Formats: sequence, C-alpha cells, structure tokens
Amino acid sequence: MQLRHLRVRNIRSYEAAALDFAPGTTLISGDVGAGKTSLLYAIEMALFGTSEVDAAYLVRHGGAHAEVEVTFEDADHRYEIARRFRRVRRRGRETFEPEAIHFSVDGAKTEYSATELRQRVIELLGFPDNPSPTAHSDLWRWAVYVPQERMRDILAAKPQERLETVRKALGVEKYRTAAENAQELATDLRRTAQALRSESELLRHFDDDFASASEEADRLRVERATLEEAVARGTTNVASIRRETEELDRAVRRADADRRELDSLQREDEADAGAVARRDRLRSERAERMAARRSEAEAARREASDLPERQQTLARADELRSRQRAELEALAPDLQTLHRARAELGAAERRLAAARRAAEGASSEEAAERSALEAALASGPDHEPPVPTADSLGTIDARLADLRQREQTALTALTRAQSSLQEFEELLRAGVCPRCHQAVRATEFEPHRAEAARAVEELESEHRTCAAERERAEAERAARERYERARDRWLQVERDRAGVRASLAAAQSRARDAQEALAEVTAAIADAQGRRDRAAPAERREAALRSALDSSEVERTRLAGAVEGALLATERARAAEAAVESLEAELARGEREASEARARVEARGRRITELRGALAGAEEQAARLRVADERRRAAEAQVEETRRTVVRVDTRLDESVRRTAEAERGRAERARRVREATELEAKAGWVGGPFRLAVLTMEQKLLTHAQVAFDRNLSRYFATLIDDPALVARADVAFTPSVAIEGEWTPAEALSGGERTSLALAFRLALAQVVRSLGSLHLDTLLLDEPTDGFSPEQVVRMGELLNELELPQVILVSHEDALSGIADRVVRVVKVDGASTLRTGLDPPAALVVPAGTETAPTRRAARRRARSGSG
Repeated sequence: MQLRHLRVRNIRSYEAAALDFAPGTTLISGDVGAGKTSLLYAIEMALFGTSEVDAAYLVRHGGAHAEVEVTFEDADHRYEIARRFRRVRRRGRETFEPEAIHFSVDGAKTEYSATELRQRVIELLGFPDNPSPTAHSDLWRWAVYVPQERMRDILAAKPQERLETVRKALGVEKYRTAAENAQELATDLRRTAQALRSESELLRHFDDDFASASEEADRLRVERATLEEAVARGTTNVASIRRETEELDRAVRRADADRRELDSLQREDEADAGAVARRDRLRSERAERMAARRSEAEAARREASDLPERQQTLARADELRSRQRAELEALAPDLQTLHRARAELGAAERRLAAARRAAEGASSEEAAERSALEAALASGPDHEPPVPTADSLGTIDARLADLRQREQTALTALTRAQSSLQEFEELLRAGVCPRCHQAVRATEFEPHRAEAARAVEELESEHRTCAAERERAEAERAARERYERARDRWLQVERDRAGVRASLAAAQSRARDAQEALAEVTAAIADAQGRRDRAAPAERREAALRSALDSSEVERTRLAGAVEGALLATERARAAEAAVESLEAELARGEREASEARARVEARGRRITELRGALAGAEEQAARLRVADERRRAAEAQVEETRRTVVRVDTRLDESVRRTAEAERGRAERARRVREATELEAKAGWVGGPFRLAVLTMEQKLLTHAQVAFDRNLSRYFATLIDDPALVARADVAFTPSVAIEGEWTPAEALSGGERTSLALAFRLALAQVVRSLGSLHLDTLLLDEPTDGFSPEQVVRMGELLNELELPQVILVSHEDALSGIADRVVRVVKVDGASTLRTGLDPPAALVVPAGTETAPTRRAARRRARSGSG
C-alpha cells in the first residue's frame, strides 16, 4: 500500500494545496521556513489526529476551520482518510476540536469517532499500536516517518523502551501476552481443581449409604427369588391338579350318561339316593374341615399370642437406631472440619514445596547477584582517569589546524627561499645568468647569496619549530582522545555497577519475601495438622457408630419380619374361625336336607339299592373329583398368599433400590468432581508448562531471527553512509546500536554529529526493512524530513546511493540539499509568497547538478534504472 494524494486547507502556511504522489522517490525541496515539513505533519494528522502534533501548531493563524485528507492505494482498494477541525474558545482560551472524521473504502464513506478511526488506521497500516486517540506511536516515528531534528531521538531512548517498541513492531508481543495468559489460566485451573476436590470430600458418605442399601437390596432380591420359585412351584401344582380334576370330571360325566339311560322313575330314586349319600359325605367332609379349621385357628392364636412383645422389641430397636443416627448427625460438623483440615493440609504441603523452591531460587539469585557485583567491582577502572589537558578536543583541533596552516606556510616560504638560494649558487658557479646568459661578477652577487642562505636557515628553524609544535599538539590530542575513551569506559562501568547493586537489592528483597512466604506455609501446615488431630477421634467414633447402626438395621429387619409373621397368624386365626362358623351352619342345613332325603330313600329302598350297585364305581370317581377340587382350591389359595408376600417384598426392594440409586448418584457426582479435578490439574500442567514454554521459545526464535537481520542491515547501511572501514556499527540482542572505532566499541552518545545521524538513519532504515520483511507493516511508504542534518556533502551523496540500493517502493524526502535531486524520480518545489506556501511540480534538477553529456554518476545510473523499472511496471 502506498500514498497517492494529499489535500490540505488552512494547514500552517497553506491556504489550500493538493499534491499527488507516485511510486519511487519524491523530493520536496524549498527554502528554510517555506512549509515543506508541514506537508508531512498533515499526513500524520490525517492518520493519528493530534496525538503527535498539537492542532494549534498546525492550523493556519486566523483560520476558523482546518482540513486534511490523504489517499492510499493497494492492489485491490483505494482508501481515503479525512479530518476537519474547527476553532473554538473555551474558558478564555482558543482550542481546536474535531468537526468531521470519515474513512472511505473505494468511495464508500463511513463516519467514525477519533478512537474508532485510530483503530481503523492501525488495522490499515498493519502494525500493533495503542488504540487510544491520545497515545503516541513510536513505531510510526521510528520506521515510517522521521520528523525534522528528531533523527537522533531513537539513539537516546532507554534500552528497555526501545526493545519493547521493536517487539511491538515485529508482532512478537502477542507471544509474551499469550504466555502470561497461559500462566494465569493454569493458576485458575489449579484453584478450580482444588475446590472440586474439597467438594468431593463432602460427598464421601454416599459410599457407606451405597454399601448398606446395596446389601439390603441384594437380600430382598434373594428373598423375592425364593418367593418367585414358590409361586412357580404352586402354579405348576395347581395346573397338575386341574388336569387330574378334568380327567375325573370326564369320567363322572360318562357315568351320568349311563344313568340317563335308565327309566325316569329310576332316575328319581337314584337321584334321591345319591343326594342322601352326597349329603352324608358332605357332612363328614365338613366335619373334618371344621376340625381342621379349628386346629388351624388354635395354632394361629398361639403364634399370634406374642405379638405385643414382638412389637415392643421392634419399637426398642427403632429407638436405638434413631439414637445412633442422631449421634452420627451430631458428628457431621466434626467430620466436615476434619475433611477441611485434611484438604487444607494437603494444599499447604503442596505449597510448601513451591515455597521452598522459591526460597532456594531467591537465595541462588541473591548469590548470583553478589557474584555479579563482585565481578563488576573487580572489572574495569575503579576511579576516573586523570585529565591530561584542560583543553577540549574542539580547542585542540582548532589549534592543531592553525599549527598545520603555519607549518604549511613556513614550508612554502622555505621552498621558495631554497629555490632562490639554488639560483644564486648556480649563477656563482657558472658566472653566467641562467636566464639572460650574460656574464656576471661573483663579488656583486655574493652578498645576495649570503642573505638568501641566512633566510633559508631562518625559515628552516621556523619550519622545525612549527613541526615540533604540531607534533606536540597531535600528541596532546591523542592523549585527550585516550582520556575521553577511558572516561567513557569508567562511566559505563560505574553505570553497570549501579545496575548490579540495584539488581542485588531487588534479589535480597525477593529472598526475604520468599522466606516470609515459606514461614507462612509452614505455619499453615502446623495449624491444619493440629485441627486434623483434634478432629480425628470423631472419625473413629463415626466408624464405630456406623458399625453399630448396621447391626441395628439387621436386628430391626429380623424383628420386623417376626412382627409381620405374628400379624399374618392373627389374620389366619380370624379366617379359620369364620370358616368354622360357616361350616357349622352348612352342617346344620345338611342335616335337615339329609333327613328329608332319607325319607324319600326309604320309600324307594329297593330301587336305591339297585342304583348303588350300578353306580358304585361312579361314586368313587365323584369322591376323587371332590378331593381333587379341594386340593386345587387350597393350592390356589397358597399361591395367592405367596404372591401377596412378593408384592410386599417388591415394595421394600423398590425403597432399597431408590436408596441405592440415590447413593450411586452421589458417588457418581463425587467421582465426576474428582475426575474433573484431575483433568483440570493435567490441563493446568500442560498450559503452564509445555504450552507456555513453546510460546516463549517461538517468541525468542522470531526475535533472534529479526535481530540478526536487523544487525546485518544496520551494519551495511551505516558502512554505506560513513564509508570508513575503521567504523563498524552493530546492535546487541536488545537492539541497542553501538559503533566499533578501530575495534573499540563506542556508545552512540560518544560519536560525532554526522556519525550519530548516520547511525540513527541506518537504524530506522534497518528497522523498516525488518518490519516489512515480516509482513507486519502494510505501508510501503517512507517519510524522511531533513535526514542529512550534520552530513558532509559526500555523506549526502552516499545517502542517495543507499536509498537507490534499497529500492524502496515509495520514498517522500523533505530536504534543502539540492544534491538529493539526482536520486529523485520527481521534485516538488515549495515556495512561500506573501506568507502563503504554494507547490510547484515537474521541475528539473538544479543547474549545478546537471551532468555533462556522456558522463554518469552512480546515483544517476541507479535512478535511471529504477525509473525504467517503474515505467515498465
């Protein structure tokens, strides 16, 4: 993405102006104060508002409104950002506030607040930054826009602040944030797991409930299975008796068919005789049944006679069980206290190991800092070096330049005197003038030769004096330089010692904190152990009570069965007595009917005798049928009674199953909480361990890779700007730049003005290249405002060569150096007329820089190649 258009109104000295930008290098030139820098400030205001420059500084004097609009383009879209300010007066002072802010994408305009536009601009530029509309953007001022007279500010930044800004620019800050979040998440997961384990201990009683309910349910299932088997056997017996009854019934029916063959008269007699016989048999049977019922009633009354005693025993068992349960409930607070003490003791013991490690680590760190302090005290000078001379380097350089000029003047005069003396000696030796070839007399020129010889001697003496003074001045300068370097070394060592002392103090503070934390954990363990020991008897009492309660439950079940048996015996006695009364009534009725039947039988005696003989076998079968029918009814009654018992057992079994299910749910909930706590602890171990280490390792790898590329680019760019093999620029792991002068590393503040500017420019260009190579910065535009401050003419040319070599997609360069016109693809001239700035584009390079035909310089060749590439693209 590149800058394409800028439009301003009432910005500084501009009433209204518009400027289009193309790929390549655009040079904005003009006189001092013409308004060149105002254009770059306007671009910055459009992007970031007044966070970097106050609006009162940018708005034209007297203007009620100010407006700035910039346009960017990439391969797919066109973006327009516009801001409008208005002048208002509040509380007696003038200020400026936003009037309209909008952001357009391909013509689609959206209104934004200042905060929303700041966030949108950050997303558009592609680098992480603070979304607050009042926050400064270090990355923008370091890697994209270099304001006038701010080139060297990057060298004065604190190392930690410089490193943090570079980390944000490279996009690795998110890894450190992710690692910190992972540590907090692991701590929260461990805290949640500990709470789940404490809660699970409160559900431990469900294990005992489950055991007792399961035991009772198993016993009832066995009892029910026994009853089911009895029902099955009774049902099988009833079915067998029914088959036998059906066979006898068929035989009786066949006898009846035979009797139907007799005369009707015989049938009547036979019927009467049969009735009498049946009634006799029924009477006998009823008597037998009545006797049996009486015996059954007597036995049932004897069995039910101890019912009150059994009920009292059962009541006493229930009362004992209630007391035992009340004692268990009374022990619940002590048991909860015991569980909490054990949980707190386990947590404190786990914290004890961490506290010991922290204390040991703090002690080791303190020892290491003491060793570092001893090493710092032992290394380097321990006092400031003596000053060899009171003069500064500037004073010595001025005196040295004067001495060199005097020496050169003396040497020139000496050369001329020696040449004159040589001419006189040649004239005297030959006796002929070497110029006009006329004869001369030696006596006439001897005084002149002697005067020339004296002049040569005087000038030689003066030249030697000047040379000696120059050598002394050079020695004094060398001594001053050595003193400056030694003093810088001493100052650096003192700063290092102060830093180590501060680190030692911090380590000692951390060691004290760790010891205090260890003491607190130890006290917590002792307190938890004391509460656990005090509550331990309650646990043993609970176990004894539960054992006694289980025995009481078994005894109560037995007694309840005995009471229930007595109740059933009472019911059987009542039923037997009722049956006896019914049989007595039937027996009386049968006696009356038998008397009547005997009277009829006696009247037809002979016929009855004959019918008895004929039906002797049929009567036997009928008797067998009646016996079978009685057996069937008795078997059915027994089966029905057993089924009622099964129903009662099912009711008790359902209650036991319900209790078992409730206890199982409690056990499942406890197991779920324990399992969840285990899973959370495993997750906490992974998040706080391997995951966090992997994130930090990834951050370090990216930062190391970027630092290597940055150091390589910094060294290359600085070497291009300085062109002195004795000066080598490097950056340490914290991106702090320094320069080696003939192998001795020198901090940036000890460099000359031009060297510091070159180092700062190389730093900014290297950072911009690294950020763009990592894809963090979407903007392919570099803004440079007077970057040649302090540069010599040769350095200005070399800076142009460097910009050409970098082949940056778009460079907007503000400078009054006409020498930079040779590298520019386009020149914009800013001219101020009557206090208003105007722009003139399409200008030719200055005449002083026009290269004669047939010759080319390196910068013009590179610019031509880049313009050719831009034209072909």
